[in-house]
Amino acid sequence: MDDILVVMQELTDSELVKKYIGGEDQALNQLIERYFRQIFLFAKTYVKSDQEAEDVTQEVFVKLWKNVKKYNPEKKFKTWLFQITKNTCIDFLRKRKDMLPAESLEEEQMLATLESITDKSPLPEELLDAEGFSRELEKTLNTLPKIQSQTVTLHLQQDLNFQEIAEVLNEPLNTVKSRYRRALLAIRQTLGKKPT
Repeated sequence: MDDILVVMQELTDSELVKKYIGGEDQALNQLIERYFRQIFLFAKTYVKSDQEAEDVTQEVFVKLWKNVKKYNPEKKFKTWLFQITKNTCIDFLRKRKDMLPAESLEEEQMLATLESITDKSPLPEELLDAEGFSRELEKTLNTLPKIQSQTVTLHLQQDLNFQEIAEVLNEPLNTVKSRYRRALLAIRQTLGKKPT
């Protein structure tokens, strides 16, 4: 079993999708484990509260489970998943006050599976930024306009390139680049560093 897990961890996202569609349930679990924290952190740029970000993250993976057969392997899986996350966040914010319970037993079963493979402990603040100045960066990101904060999060923390960010946010490439430059300038000024 451990050997299968090691092999799964070494597969690309597209290979895992193919394996899941081919009937290997463990492949979907591997994708969820691979992206759970990244999706959580991106969702938090929309909803701010940890609990709401967890709710959105759970919903994103239910949507992944339902729609994985629609994934186009010619596109980057990570970009596709972040587009789902953005849309889920927008939907969540629209219906926040009247959230509906899971609509089917299948969805409830998927949520139970998700809960069994994700830890319940709160995410430590340092996860937001692997380099160490996470709290200051998070505070600074929270002061930026939401769209700038999302652009920085997608580029620095989720490792998407500007073209992928443009696809996720459905924005022109040059708009994304200039927004990122403005956000970096604001971050440097706030953190007391001179722009280079």
